[in-house]
Amino acid sequence: MSDIKIFVTHTPDKNTERPKNPLFYHVIAGSDFQTKPVPDEMYLDNQGDHISSRNKSYCELTTQYWAWKNQKADYYGFCHYRRFFSFSEKEIKETDWGTIEYDYLNEKAIQELCLNEKTMRARIEQYDFLISKGVKAETMRARTIYDHYKKAPDLRIEDVHLLLDIIEKKYSFLSSTAKEYFEGKLFYPCNMFIMKKELFDEYSAMLFHLLDEFEKRADLSEYSREGFRTTGHLGERILGIYYCWLQKQQKYRLGELQIALIHNTQADTPIKARTDSYTVPVVLAANQAYVPILYTCAQSIAEHTTEHYFYDIYIFHTDIQPADQANFHRYLEKENIRFTFVDVSRKVSGYKLQAKFHITTETFYRFLILDILKDYPKVIYLDADMIVCHDVAELFAVDLGGNLIAATADPDFAGQSNMQIYEPVSDKPDRMPMKIYCQKILGIENPFRYFQAGTLVLNVKELNKVTSVTKLFQMADTGIYRFSDQDILNIICKDRVLYLDMAWNMIFDCERFRWHNVIAHAPCYMLDEYEKARKNPYIIHYAGYLKPWMHPDEDFGEQFWTVARRTIYYERILTKMMNDYAWHISNGMVHSRAVRIPLKHRFMNRMRKIAAGILPNDNRMRRCAIRIYCKIMHC
Repeated sequence: MSDIKIFVTHTPDKNTERPKNPLFYHVIAGSDFQTKPVPDEMYLDNQGDHISSRNKSYCELTTQYWAWKNQKADYYGFCHYRRFFSFSEKEIKETDWGTIEYDYLNEKAIQELCLNEKTMRARIEQYDFLISKGVKAETMRARTIYDHYKKAPDLRIEDVHLLLDIIEKKYSFLSSTAKEYFEGKLFYPCNMFIMKKELFDEYSAMLFHLLDEFEKRADLSEYSREGFRTTGHLGERILGIYYCWLQKQQKYRLGELQIALIHNTQADTPIKARTDSYTVPVVLAANQAYVPILYTCAQSIAEHTTEHYFYDIYIFHTDIQPADQANFHRYLEKENIRFTFVDVSRKVSGYKLQAKFHITTETFYRFLILDILKDYPKVIYLDADMIVCHDVAELFAVDLGGNLIAATADPDFAGQSNMQIYEPVSDKPDRMPMKIYCQKILGIENPFRYFQAGTLVLNVKELNKVTSVTKLFQMADTGIYRFSDQDILNIICKDRVLYLDMAWNMIFDCERFRWHNVIAHAPCYMLDEYEKARKNPYIIHYAGYLKPWMHPDEDFGEQFWTVARRTIYYERILTKMMNDYAWHISNGMVHSRAVRIPLKHRFMNRMRKIAAGILPNDNRMRRCAIRIYCKIMHC
């Protein structure tokens, strides 16, 4: 088995992503300029025989010099923290600039690029030399490689003439190839290659001799910062010259690989989990627009904590601004309450994650608990549209046993499932009666065992044994599930659910309709439990298309506003509500009960009131109308 080492160069003092791979060796190029602590498993290019101090002109070539002088391998390869080779046998779609592009080097991108040891090794060992795929000069808006260099704002064409002169005098056998390369139309970018040891030794000896001679003869003292990198730029051209010369020899196995450019390379900050018995980990998820409501929920949690526990509260997000994050730290943190904001952009990149109806994309982020917080035995997840009225440490104390999850039964789902069916059954998931949908699509025979996912206690260790974040996101991307991630969790956790008291997730009476027209159809024991929970809710869940911050008179609106008035976002919540109301006035869309209600909802509310006046109670047509209303509204 060949010893293959691919050195991935990183910039000093930047915490960039370091994908784990047995063939990757992550190196700080220009380690002489590193001032911060060196991350684990990073190599430094200022150890042994090195030229690390010349990084500002040699760029990533200081890493190549260090590897040449200090590392032993059968194959030497080089790429960058934001550029990687694709080892896929299939051609992957490129941009107009000749590169494959990804927002993040996440698991999906790694799979597509085939960045696994087995595939990489098999591809590499077929060749003596692999280089980055050639890019046509016209793609770079130039006629030739010479023309491209000449048009570069901070580079000087006389340096190319100097290099060609040095090649002519020191390596005359390369001279004609060098001239042909600059006159040609194919450029091999980025100093990225993989070579067998014999070729690598020959090339490196020649390369660093040429560049040393160049710096002795050139005067770079008045060059700009980018211009001072001329040595590295010329080294990039020398690689192409050497490859073209090898092509003429016709005795080596040569090949080209596509390059992937990664736009976001900042590494995630490691989570320092506190796993003692006094720590209560809680996860919330939201976006920037939802910050005032998120903060109100977080404040309600903080107001019901006790000094006996430490509350580790994580906010999963993709865009919450630093100023708003600072407000949580400044006003809500205490000795026993810590807030940690986790940007999950990288982990969700590449997935559709399209939630339906009033459900937001952030609801899928709870899946990431299995990865980000895998060191915790169990974790509480709460939707952000909640007001907490009880200490969540008591919720965390539940004994999950061998169950995968703890949650409350869903009385709304049960009510819809228990309604009588009077029209033909559709074979489309979104149009199936709820009971049939539950049985056929979710595979849950008893719909009254379906749980509501607003409040969860996740058995992280056991869940990771039966599923993965990748699998959950792949299920989400099918788009077949009515209630998005909630349906998926019900499928995964079926028959391994600990059912909590409904007080831990008391869903409010959306538009004063849900309780008596939907939940009333649930089995009597569930209706009893729901009505008991309403009398003393531990957590109020405003699950529905209409919320108290849209219309203050909504069910349990007083509880929300009581907490909201004590937050620093109170005025912002009021302003948004009034602005939405003003917008609807200006567009002639004012509704008698709510602000910012979509057209569909306003129409259906009008029809509901008409139907309520003409259809008797406990009438077949009335029950049918209620079921249709629920199907359309999904409240």
